[in-house]
Amino acid sequence: MCAIVGLVRGRGRVDPALLDRMRDTMAHRGPDDAASWVSPDGTAGLGHRRLSIIDLSAAGRQPMTNEDGTLQLVFNGEIYNFAELRRELERAGHRMRSSTDSEVILHGYEEWGTDVVRRLRGMFAFALWDGPHRRLLLARDRLGIKPLFYRHDGDDLTFASELKGVVADPGVPRRLDESALWDFFTYRYVPTPKTIWRDVKKLPPGHWAVFENGSLTLSEYWAPRFGGAGATSEADAVERLRAKLEECVAMHMVADVPVGVLLSGGLDSSTVCALASRSVQGPLHTFSIGFDVERHDERPFARMVADRYGTDHHELSVDRELARSIEGDVVEMYDEPFADSSATPTFFVSQLARRTVPVALSGEGGDELFGGYSWYGLFLGLRGLERLPRAARRLVGSLVRPLPVGFKGKWTIEASALDPVERYALLMGGLTSARKEELLSPGFRRRFEGYDDLWHFRRFWREDLDPLSRMQYLDLRTYLNDDILTKVDRASMAVSLEARVPLLDHELVESVLALPVELRNPGAAQKHLFRRAIAPWLPQAILEKKKQGFSVPLYAWFEAPGEKDLAPVTDNGFVSGDAVRRTGVSGTDLWPFIVAGRWLARHA
Repeated sequence: MCAIVGLVRGRGRVDPALLDRMRDTMAHRGPDDAASWVSPDGTAGLGHRRLSIIDLSAAGRQPMTNEDGTLQLVFNGEIYNFAELRRELERAGHRMRSSTDSEVILHGYEEWGTDVVRRLRGMFAFALWDGPHRRLLLARDRLGIKPLFYRHDGDDLTFASELKGVVADPGVPRRLDESALWDFFTYRYVPTPKTIWRDVKKLPPGHWAVFENGSLTLSEYWAPRFGGAGATSEADAVERLRAKLEECVAMHMVADVPVGVLLSGGLDSSTVCALASRSVQGPLHTFSIGFDVERHDERPFARMVADRYGTDHHELSVDRELARSIEGDVVEMYDEPFADSSATPTFFVSQLARRTVPVALSGEGGDELFGGYSWYGLFLGLRGLERLPRAARRLVGSLVRPLPVGFKGKWTIEASALDPVERYALLMGGLTSARKEELLSPGFRRRFEGYDDLWHFRRFWREDLDPLSRMQYLDLRTYLNDDILTKVDRASMAVSLEARVPLLDHELVESVLALPVELRNPGAAQKHLFRRAIAPWLPQAILEKKKQGFSVPLYAWFEAPGEKDLAPVTDNGFVSGDAVRRTGVSGTDLWPFIVAGRWLARHA
């Protein structure tokens, strides 16, 4: 795992010292080595910070070039099918100088052009400079596991693995995108392709971009697809799924350094642990985080799995004071407002793991892929209310809205009054338009009158899919990339830990989504097929355990917030601190305001 950065100048030349400064803002992503390259004419430059995982020798150093020096590559990620691609390329006459996965991208581009991206199985973001054609290829993996940010301004292009790397270029203006901040309060993250800075964008998952002659062209090469040639019976589907899970986890264990597992005690990470334990000599290292609030502490379940597979198990307990001690650091880690509170325990478990291993497998993606989120059932349960006239539902919803939050049935009635996308957004927990009216400043609100708060969800809402697949598709295109994978990437890379997510291997994703929903989740049962497949590998208590999620007890930590808690929530032109105090926002609902307040105080 690494950091990449680069500049292409249509006007002027690349400053090597600036390139190095941009590169070194991300030293945490690659503490083992640093190098840069500038083209002979000075118009293109690439930088790289290395975290050595495969081929630890100097042969793996980047920027990496081909035999005649016409191509230059900087790469972040892992290609799990690189040995297979290497053999194919060698049969075609290519000669490799290293045993890295990076080098197959260079030779693959020589052989297949941009189609090399479609042949890669892994997590990646890379930039490849084609000198003879003066062309830059940027690419990001299918699900968005690895990040890539860019700024295109006429003839110039700047890119980096993290937002801080791009804005370290003084030529990139730091102009706040107020629409991105407005969106943050809806989604609790800034949705792709936006960033908090108006002039910088995120390259979407499953896309590549070609920059040539001052023009930047984005192309989507992959998207989740439901239906197709799948299994014809549940028994067949279970057998195929087991084989694919075993293959994916084994591929993700390939490294020239020790590999561990982040073990939460849930179905997904427990499955990864069970299968990873087959690929190590000696005990597998596993790592778990617990909390001082019992209902959020899954360590007993993690220990069951650790004991069953004889792992070398490590634990840490996080309480309110420990979490608050790094609150500011966590906010800064993401470079823009990001309010998934589980970023804090993700950072702590990554830090715990990094003391022992440089690579750890995690269970992210299992809920999106196998239909495991609790809100799926809630959403489907409310669909029956759609039979009532919409006007009647809206009227009743408006009548109950002023009632206290704890009023029995209030939430259900409010949710029933909404259209499906609005209802889904309510389940996801961001601020509704009505709550924005209460809590955001009048001037800020006026600038967004008539704005569609849910544009990001609407663009991926597929009426042609069955209701459960519709929500899975939406989560795969939005929440997974912008929240879950962003959280894991920044928290793990902040401590120089490579986090791998075998349940998001794109071949596994394609094979599961090809199955009819009646096989995957009959009757909308959570993770039905997945539970059947993994049953031989896990203790019964894990299989029967109610889904808990990697949740943080913010409701307890901020149940009665004091002035210290509310200090970041000031009247800053965007949030009305007085309204937040007056309406008694607390617990989980307070966290986005703390994040926004801290970020704005430092950057806006």
